[in-house]
Amino acid sequence: MSTCQSNLSSSLTVSLREMRMVFERLTQVTRVEPGLVPALRDCAIYSAALGLGGFARLKANLEAVKASDPHAVTLADAKKPVVDGGGQHAWIVAEAVLELAIETLRIDGNGVVTVRNVSEISELKIVQALAQRFGAKASVTIAAQSAVITVSPATEAYEIAILDTIRRNGLVVDAALWWDLYHSSAEALAPDSYLSRRHAGPIIVEADGKVIGRQDEDETDFSLLLADAPKSAAVAKH
Repeated sequence: MSTCQSNLSSSLTVSLREMRMVFERLTQVTRVEPGLVPALRDCAIYSAALGLGGFARLKANLEAVKASDPHAVTLADAKKPVVDGGGQHAWIVAEAVLELAIETLRIDGNGVVTVRNVSEISELKIVQALAQRFGAKASVTIAAQSAVITVSPATEAYEIAILDTIRRNGLVVDAALWWDLYHSSAEALAPDSYLSRRHAGPIIVEADGKVIGRQDEDETDFSLLLADAPKSAAVAKH
């Protein structure tokens, strides 16, 4: 993670790996459905990359999807097609809408889908980034209560390069905001203890020092275990 300065406040350039780690932990802290975690993590990254709610509204957006019901999303009109989001957050609707648009493109050559009844509808613009993994480009036009998504094949390399750009350059974020998210995400971790240290990594170290698992050099620092080892463990050796 590198540091850069702006005229208004200090900022950080955060790597893709760091964002994935922190955002995934935050979804766990928020207690969203486990099966939604990878998709929501990516939605958050692309929201930040495209200048949408991004970092600033991450916690609010995760709270909004916590009580989501993906089954509420329905196909209101299969011919056009039109998707009724059932009042769900845009991040819940985005993947389904994109897949429908891709399928419509492949079958009819017309990847246009209309979406209505979605909260935080401006966040549907993340479809522009999500579409790139299919080798497609997408445009999202937002109206007051609806959005029109148009998907077509990408013809230039730059049209499907957003993930690679993030991987190479990271994203710039206000330092105070980032550290707030980082420390909040730590709530997903188990507290440090003698027991947690014994079960860290690919091995388990019993209280009497017996090692279960890998026996090769795996950089395990046994001094950390011995420093806080219970007195009972010391007695067991005699």
